[in-house]
Amino acid sequence: MRDTSKSYKELGIPYFREVFDLLDETFQARGIPYYLLGATAISLELLKNGIKPPRGTKDIDFAIMISSFEDYRGLVRDLEEKGFRNVTDTWAYYHKGFDIAIDILPYGKIEQNHTVNFNERNVDFHVLGMSTILSNNLKSVQIEGKFVNIPSFEGMILLKYGGLV
Repeated sequence: MRDTSKSYKELGIPYFREVFDLLDETFQARGIPYYLLGATAISLELLKNGIKPPRGTKDIDFAIMISSFEDYRGLVRDLEEKGFRNVTDTWAYYHKGFDIAIDILPYGKIEQNHTVNFNERNVDFHVLGMSTILSNNLKSVQIEGKFVNIPSFEGMILLKYGGLV
């Protein structure tokens, strides 16, 4: 497998590497399977094929497989210790030092009927297809020697038309 690019800078997301490394470290420490999705995943797919993405994105979306709200709250505490603060939606976080927003989109045993219900704000988040992506439609791309999981092209379509991204 070859590097998708010479530099994270080609993604057009300032501080992508720093933020990605913080989150990767946090997910790995907690044993949380994850993958990138949304515009970042599309940009990585373009870079893999030698095409520079036409524009950056304002946030980075992570799909995380998690078992319970207790585990999710523990993850949130870890993220807060690393400088992330919750904004707008229950799954949206912002890091002032890097001036970047991230979405942490949970699925797995935490969901019921393809929905995660964030009770404290009466918010439902639909996660139809996210488990399917992890088991059948995920691929690794390499950037600066680090492997990053993204949905396959088919997986991106499934998520897009499932209304997730």
